[in-house]
Amino acid sequence: MEQSKKHTQWNSIIFALVHGATYLPAVWLLKHYVFGQFVSVIIAIVPIITFSIFIFKLIKAFSVLDEVKQRVQLEAVVIGFSLTAMLMMILFLLSLRNISNAGWFGYGDLVCYCWIFYFVGWFISKKKYGI
Repeated sequence: MEQSKKHTQWNSIIFALVHGATYLPAVWLLKHYVFGQFVSVIIAIVPIITFSIFIFKLIKAFSVLDEVKQRVQLEAVVIGFSLTAMLMMILFLLSLRNISNAGWFGYGDLVCYCWIFYFVGWFISKKKYGI
């Protein structure tokens, strides 16, 4: 049973790395080169497929955690989601007056902020439960 838990957790980590290995080159390619519409769509879809597999493996990894660790993960996601929603609201409101800076807060940057907010929530939740 313990070996199965470790295997499931490593699967989610591996697929997170696979997603990063497809997302970053896709962003770079689409930002710096001009492709036809069909090729651009294919390049954009590949990271979505790897992210979907990562999420599936991550949910599977959460299911083998004990209750406290599941609660930590849930709280981390809730905190991360809440902070992301607040960031998007403030960016929307500032953009109504043309105050926001797209260089710092573009769509691609929001993905990074989502991960940062998740890890902030994870850290807060781990300290709360003493893990």
